[in-house]
Amino acid sequence: MAGGSMTPKIFKELYEAHSNYWDGRRAEMRRLRNVYANRYWDKTADPSQILIEVPRAYEYVEGFIASLYARNPAVVVKADLRGRGVPQKVQSLANEFLIMIRTVLEDVSRLALIYPNAFLKLSYTANPDPFKRVRASVVAPWDCIVDLDGASWTDQSFVAHRYYIREEEAKERFGNKRFGIKPMRRFLDDTDEGEGQSIFRSYDADREQSLSVFNYVEIVEVYAIDKNKFYVWSPDWNGGSKWLQDGIEIEVGEEDNINTEKFNEIPFTDGANQPVAPIIPLYFSRMPELPLRGYSALRRIYDQIVETNVIRTYQASMVRRSARQWIVEKGVYDDIALSKIAQGHDGEFIEVQLSQGQTLQASILPMPHSPVPTELENYFQNVQEDLAKGSLQAAFTRGEAVNTTATEALLLASYSSTEQGRCARELHASIENTAKVYISMMKTFLGDDTDIILLNGQPEPISYKDLDGDFGFFAQESGSTPISEAIKKSEFMNLTQMLAQMGVPPQKILKEIIRLFDLDESLLPEVTSSADAEMPQPSPSGVQSPQVPPDMPIMQGKGASPQDVEPFLPQGQGGIY
Repeated sequence: MAGGSMTPKIFKELYEAHSNYWDGRRAEMRRLRNVYANRYWDKTADPSQILIEVPRAYEYVEGFIASLYARNPAVVVKADLRGRGVPQKVQSLANEFLIMIRTVLEDVSRLALIYPNAFLKLSYTANPDPFKRVRASVVAPWDCIVDLDGASWTDQSFVAHRYYIREEEAKERFGNKRFGIKPMRRFLDDTDEGEGQSIFRSYDADREQSLSVFNYVEIVEVYAIDKNKFYVWSPDWNGGSKWLQDGIEIEVGEEDNINTEKFNEIPFTDGANQPVAPIIPLYFSRMPELPLRGYSALRRIYDQIVETNVIRTYQASMVRRSARQWIVEKGVYDDIALSKIAQGHDGEFIEVQLSQGQTLQASILPMPHSPVPTELENYFQNVQEDLAKGSLQAAFTRGEAVNTTATEALLLASYSSTEQGRCARELHASIENTAKVYISMMKTFLGDDTDIILLNGQPEPISYKDLDGDFGFFAQESGSTPISEAIKKSEFMNLTQMLAQMGVPPQKILKEIIRLFDLDESLLPEVTSSADAEMPQPSPSGVQSPQVPPDMPIMQGKGASPQDVEPFLPQGQGGIY
């Protein structure tokens, strides 16, 4: 693409190559989804068959999600080197948006762990409020066409996103064109027999296509980054030989002054005035030779999960075959005695008639069972070890009790030397890119108008000039895992006595404890005057005595002087009494 312009013919070839690649991997992606959803076995084929499945894939994925999302995502904004814009307003605006899309961020992380990668799409939606014109959604890897020639995301010459809309919406957005309508084709719900075979519940394959509940049109948004052009393409119009739309119309301005502007180029730019595509990638693992292809983290342990399901199913069948059965001599037990043996009631007496010289031990014997092979137990243990090594998770995240040293705990808290740490760095990079793209979009939506936001509890005006700068975005959640929070609380509680001895007022120590443990602020004692509370009280001799916390014990081995005892005694007009 470098050096040439994007044409509908070129993009059609890129689209077909992308579709062919993912069509060949549909079965693999479906297996990954099924093993995460505990649907590895097809239990509809024979409901009577014993099929056991363990939730190891769910445990693996959700263990990472719980470790990565300790608190709400947020960023710290570094000021522009040239002093442009207001970083405080940028930070407040970006963090408010990140809190709103926390669930979307969790969903995109979940998809990026199950499948090779995932994307976050920030799309424009018409709304009088400029702060509500950005909508976040999750994009699966098969719905995002990337430039595989790029060594990194910033080296791409183009990126595209495909999706489906209803025919009525397509005609409203792009005019009354004659589209080749189709039923909704969910990628993972499509069967492997060929085109048009779909099990999506709103489409009945036995009916004509025109009788579908809804008719859909496939739309592809194309961002030609190297040429700063934006196109809309569809394989369902004109055979894909022309652009469905060149450019985009969006609303600019605030509620009282909204104008619709046409952008032939990509409408969003960063602080360096470079085009920004509103698609944010999330790769937890990459193919070394094709970094933008991605690699499924769940795929690493898929074979071990399959083996665990097979072994558990085999063990369940063996347990059910290990029923209590007896071998009896014919004629010794009548039907009533046999039914009592089968029922196995406690305290039951069963009378039998034995012949002369016949013994009871020779008349009834338990049915022998084959013992569980030791090879099976050893193999199952090997599978579990391979599963633990392949997951690369810290042992405590799997619920295992370990003797973790203080150094290991600190390394884990700082997101280093662990697989969680590596994934956290990838996630934080995605959060930083999301904040950067959002600010670029808001800069366009605000236009020349001024709106009002709350900054530190105070209303402040904001315009696109406040957002126009080459800011640095840094994820604020770095190191805030649950274990790091527990370590910080424990360390602070150990320091409280030393802080008191150094002269820190107990009121401030209590306030920090309430903040750290998120307690009710009503626990703070009422103080009539903060200045009086912190001012040392004068002694009757006129010399100010040192302020000592009332709960500080007198040091052992040292006699108490009048100056030491004086702050603990009541003061009156007549002096000390």
